[in-house]
Amino acid sequence: MEQKNFSQLLEESLNVPDRGNIFKGKVVRVDGEEVFIDFGFKSEGIAPIVEFYGKNGSLKVNVGDEVEVILERWRGEEGLPTLSKRRADLFKESERLERLFNGGKLLNSRIVEKVKGGLIADVGEDIEMRAFLPSSQIDLKPQGDLDRYIGKTLEAKIIKLSNEGIVISRRAYLEEQREIQRKRVLSSIKEGKPVSGKVIKIIDHGVIVDLGGVEGFIPISELSWGRVKHPSDVVSVNEEIKASVLSIDEEGKISLSLKQMKPDPWKFADIKYKPGKKIRGKAVSTTDFGVFVELEHGVEGLVHISEITWTKRFRHPKEVVHVGSRIEAVVLETDVEKRRIALSLRRIEPSPWEIFKEKNPSGTRLKGKIKNVTSKGIFVEVQEDLVGLVHSSDISWIGRINPPDAFSAGDEIEVSVIDVDVRNQRIKLGIKQLTKDPWEDALGIYKPEETVLSGKVIDIKEAGITLELDNGLQGFIRAREFDREGIRELAKEIKVGDEITAQVIGFEKTKRQINLSKRRYEERLEKERVSSILSSQGEGSVKLGDVLGDKLKSLIKEV
Repeated sequence: MEQKNFSQLLEESLNVPDRGNIFKGKVVRVDGEEVFIDFGFKSEGIAPIVEFYGKNGSLKVNVGDEVEVILERWRGEEGLPTLSKRRADLFKESERLERLFNGGKLLNSRIVEKVKGGLIADVGEDIEMRAFLPSSQIDLKPQGDLDRYIGKTLEAKIIKLSNEGIVISRRAYLEEQREIQRKRVLSSIKEGKPVSGKVIKIIDHGVIVDLGGVEGFIPISELSWGRVKHPSDVVSVNEEIKASVLSIDEEGKISLSLKQMKPDPWKFADIKYKPGKKIRGKAVSTTDFGVFVELEHGVEGLVHISEITWTKRFRHPKEVVHVGSRIEAVVLETDVEKRRIALSLRRIEPSPWEIFKEKNPSGTRLKGKIKNVTSKGIFVEVQEDLVGLVHSSDISWIGRINPPDAFSAGDEIEVSVIDVDVRNQRIKLGIKQLTKDPWEDALGIYKPEETVLSGKVIDIKEAGITLELDNGLQGFIRAREFDREGIRELAKEIKVGDEITAQVIGFEKTKRQINLSKRRYEERLEKERVSSILSSQGEGSVKLGDVLGDKLKSLIKEV
């Protein structure tokens, strides 16, 4: 026979009750950390006070209270039995949940937090019992925002109960209820067939209809072929109606149509409203992007904001077109498949740009009022509501002018028409085109290696100097063309404002620049002086070295 240890012998001698059993006891004392309970044994037992706090965080224990506990262990010869109220509560909750699970009954579940894949719910009555509610089991259709369920109490069923945890489903309960309702009427409802029902609710985006146990929905777009501001303009609550069944989806949602009970007015719209045709209609709505025009009941066209007027400026279409007014428009395009008709109000009259172009061909001189001046150019009103642009590059033949420095809004100026782009509604104007391009004269008059020009220095750089010539043209002398002694610091030799004479050696058309050489001009002068001396002395009577010296000899060799 196996020998028993001291602790076992002590328990037997004291008739200690079995561990794990639930006992009823009475609270005899409560201190800061423990609750002392008389559970029918010679010695009192103790349980942690934390197990007596309720789900709301309040302490629920008083001396004299009757409680149920489980014996966990005997503490020793001088110790007291250790009891657990929480384990007793867990045992009772587990039994309750098992009964609900086996019976397929509903339970209340309070959502406490969101986790990956779903929600955590508290399904306990006296203590917290956590269960998992998968996102797919929350409702009949997927729910995107799960945070809105936190703190709410939902009816659900237990679909899994094991040592691994508890899984609940609200969808299972909803599916049962839906199935009961569906079976009552679905057998008699067919897509494309009319059904009778009563309007039970009107909302902003449609109408809910009772079909005799199953609800059908008529979207606002299916109430009428025409424009509907609100469903209450078409039907009223408790009204008996007939509608066509559009669809019945897998979830039992029934979509209905009231307008399908009448012919579709768009069927022959492409024949009635051909592009280019002038029509009359009623403006029924204005939006930021245009005006909707009712052509007949159920058929509307859109005048895009860009097609309202040619030139008149406005912030919103309602400033030009008033709802309810009768208007005339031109059909631009008809798309029966997309149920769209594009209209134009402005094309009732010819484009003002087209008229302007016919009356003012390229080269026409006009007077206009400056509307605005920017660094880009000058905006000039050439006639009422027609504005053209003088680009900064078209102000002067001479250099680049900053428009704000030379022009002001309100001034009247003369311009020349360069081009009119009717399609893009742009008028290109010029000021310099009023006069002949001096560059053209320069190319014809100034001859490289022949013409000599004088000008004032306006810019000095390491690469060369820039001169202002007659007629506003500019000349450029590269550093190597300044003198025969080679490149040196030009800024030390000359200053802005100095007058310099040089010879034309070429042109740079892209820069509208005349290239000059001071060096070649001076060499040319030397040659002319030599020729003059030789002709005055006579070639045979005087030796060249006697007249000019060594320096002139070297010059002649270079020549």
